[in-house]
Amino acid sequence: MEKFNKNLKNNNKNMQNDENFSKNDINFKKSLGQNFLFDTNLLNAIVSDGDVESNDLVLEIGAGAGTLTKALAMKAKKVISFEIDKSLIPILESRKKECPNIEFYFQDFMDAEIDNLFEGKARVVANIPYYITTPIVFRLVQKLEKFKSIMVLVQKEVAERFASPHGTKDYGTTSIILQSIFEVSIPRIVRKECFIPPPKVDSALCKLVPHNKYQISDFKSFKDFVHLSFSMRRKTLVNNLKSLYDKDKVVNVLQQFGYNANTRPEDISVENFIKIFKNL
Repeated sequence: MEKFNKNLKNNNKNMQNDENFSKNDINFKKSLGQNFLFDTNLLNAIVSDGDVESNDLVLEIGAGAGTLTKALAMKAKKVISFEIDKSLIPILESRKKECPNIEFYFQDFMDAEIDNLFEGKARVVANIPYYITTPIVFRLVQKLEKFKSIMVLVQKEVAERFASPHGTKDYGTTSIILQSIFEVSIPRIVRKECFIPPPKVDSALCKLVPHNKYQISDFKSFKDFVHLSFSMRRKTLVNNLKSLYDKDKVVNVLQQFGYNANTRPEDISVENFIKIFKNL
């Protein structure tokens, strides 16, 4: 928490805007969840948080005014950026003149074909709209083998849910699924006042770094298992799983890992969830 508070203070210090750009040139579209960043110090800090290095290829989703795009391009070898709002093309083309290592795609990332978009592995660094956060994150998860890391700026409560430990109110299906394949952390809180126009709530950087701790061979089945486990949150894991597994078998497996028939799914750690899945 001390680190988060320090970051909050840093976001408000030394505000230094992109002098080559007029915010009056943009007609912000609420329907697209457009909230842009213009503080150069903050943008550079985000690039640093994303571990971007000079030999990296970076994938950005939602270029917006191109301020983060430019900051990424100043550090990375190449930036591939998607933007759905074609009214921003003139602004973004000017960014490309400043940084020729940017490649823009003016289309919806959710519909884009990315399998052959680049060779090797990329880092994802993106300020994504609140309303489509989870679909974008899970599309990236489906292409996990293509990424070194994924860092997205999202609504603070969403980031907290992604990173939530077991035994807390935010811990659930998304927490378990993401943490089963990623180290999930929140390197920075970004206050709503840092955006133009400001959203109603604060944001946070959520960083996902792939790991292979648990070696889940059938990830789709595991995801289905987790969703079923939380199908009725107030019920015990045994009751949620009874449509698929024999009750006595579930109880026996739970007892192997120190749980009982009354254990609720939110009280089971990610590691033990995977062990229970594999045993069942």
